[in-house]
Amino acid sequence: MIQNIIVVALLTGSIGLMLLVIGSIFAAIVALGNKQHLFGWSVFLCFPLSLVYCAMNWDKAAYSGKMVYSGAFLLALTAIILKTGGVI
Repeated sequence: MIQNIIVVALLTGSIGLMLLVIGSIFAAIVALGNKQHLFGWSVFLCFPLSLVYCAMNWDKAAYSGKMVYSGAFLLALTAIILKTGGVI
């Protein structure tokens, strides 16, 4: 049973992390393209800031925001799966 939980957590966690990282890179590129250099370089240095940038600029960063928020959701789901499964 614990092996199944670990496999599900591995899949959701890796997909979530990939979506968060790729979406954050896209958000940083959008920020730099819109002359918002502070946000652009901040997102490159700290990926969770892309959550704030996408929320504040949803009209410009909707595509990357969908990836960032779905990745954050999957990472939170992974943490819940691991916690309720007794793995951590």
